[in-house]
Amino acid sequence: MGQQHPADEALAARALAVMPGGASHDGRQLVPHGLFARGASGPLKIGANGQSLIDLQCGNGALLLGHGHPSVRDAARNAVEAGLNFSAGSEVEIQWAEAVCRLMPAAEQVRFTGSGNEACALAMAVARAVTGRGPVLVLRDHYFGWVAPALLMKSSAQQMLDNPPGTDARITLVEAETVQEALEVLETGRVCGVIFEPTGGSFGKLPLTPEDARALTAAAKRNGSLCIIDETITGFRVAPGGAQQLYGLTPDLIILGKVLAGGLPGGALAGRREPMSALDNRPGEGGGARKVAHMGTGNGNPVVAAVGVATLAAVEDGTAIARANDAAARLRTGLNAVFHERGVGWATYGEHSGLHIFLNPQGRPIDAQAFDPGDCSPAELRARSAPLVNDLRVRLLWHGLDINAWPGGLLSAAHDGDTMDRATVAFAAALHDLERSGRPLTGWARA
Repeated sequence: MGQQHPADEALAARALAVMPGGASHDGRQLVPHGLFARGASGPLKIGANGQSLIDLQCGNGALLLGHGHPSVRDAARNAVEAGLNFSAGSEVEIQWAEAVCRLMPAAEQVRFTGSGNEACALAMAVARAVTGRGPVLVLRDHYFGWVAPALLMKSSAQQMLDNPPGTDARITLVEAETVQEALEVLETGRVCGVIFEPTGGSFGKLPLTPEDARALTAAAKRNGSLCIIDETITGFRVAPGGAQQLYGLTPDLIILGKVLAGGLPGGALAGRREPMSALDNRPGEGGGARKVAHMGTGNGNPVVAAVGVATLAAVEDGTAIARANDAAARLRTGLNAVFHERGVGWATYGEHSGLHIFLNPQGRPIDAQAFDPGDCSPAELRARSAPLVNDLRVRLLWHGLDINAWPGGLLSAAHDGDTMDRATVAFAAALHDLERSGRPLTGWARA
């Protein structure tokens, strides 16, 4: 990108000197260098050289309304003028919590955090306090935060169940490869809770059916575990009340982030009043349940709260969600037509306002326009060639398109049909460049 975007190249050199990988997020690290933006509006962001790019990242899914939505922008400006951090509660924080409880069927109380990652850690702590059990069950490839001990202690289900006495259960995770395995572990009644993404990890890259989501919920409740659904992406994106509303789920705890805070750093743990009471630490109040200490400088920040209130108000009638869904469907159709015409062996799939690009690691013969991810194994769907994805993303940036690293994208209500058509043309041009490079585009896992 250097010759076409010298300002990005210069910024990358500065970033590499003071930041590992030259970025604050793994998904922003590219070779020769990543993108540096200086502004954004609607479905577009502006690069350091002034180049316009169609944004298919949308704040990693946080910007359902697109960049610079008027009511959100005004709310942020007014809140900044009122004060950045009060070290106290505020009415706007209460309004934010009231909006979550109004929209989400299972949310009776809310505790705000600084990020979705923090909400994941808090959910685990609450589940352990409420049940008195240690291990947490997660489905493989379903998000459960980036808490270092959790990553280090991740293990298979059998290893967890065989842990000897004295193992520090506070940081023990059970990883289930399949829904059936997760159900079997839940039936043992030895885990404090199960965490899963209701549309599949992550946002349907490995699809999860509504029936499976309901079965996991029921099994957790039946065996004294808490059902913890991660609505960090799905919350306020697949429906105003999230996947729990769309699928009829009744979780005990809900992990929230992204759309919740309208693009600013913020997250929340919501849920039924009973388990949430573990966070009621008023002196002499809150009943006899074991308590979880929880603090954070950014929790319920008034500026973030104001942006969150404005965002949820704009999402509440479902119109923005429908527009984002339509945009994603149009782009998926357009990209699959390109793949079909080129005979590339790739396909795009997904639901709601997301899309995933299947890179066909085994080189299986497929028709992109009739592709069903259910015909592939989880290993095929999750497989990712980092060098191939890097080269694809760099070429897409050359042609004015920025996608997520998984690879795929999350769309907003600001992405109209014309923008999606231009995105399809840009992707076709980048694919042409990639084909000319001579790199194998499919079957790379067998090489």
